[in-house]
Amino acid sequence: MELEVTWGRAARVWWAYFWRNLIAIVVGTLLGALLGVLLGFVLGAAEVAPDVVRRATFAAGLILGVLISIVPIRLILGKSFGEFRLVLLSNEST
Repeated sequence: MELEVTWGRAARVWWAYFWRNLIAIVVGTLLGALLGVLLGFVLGAAEVAPDVVRRATFAAGLILGVLISIVPIRLILGKSFGEFRLVLLSNEST
């Protein structure tokens, strides 16, 4: 049975997403920093131009951030919120 979308229910889903997203941002930042240092070190040792190193580390960080951004959404799909749970329903009848 479909429930009415209320501000209270929306706030519960938002909070579930929000705190998980904060954790993902922190983890992504730490992993991005580590990836940037490693990539910068390798490219610097290969005598790649500093501008190219900056662009490469930016691109790597961007890709990592996009990949990590899906994790909080995946974690709340199927989660029970007491009176409801967040699920995906097919538009097609079975």
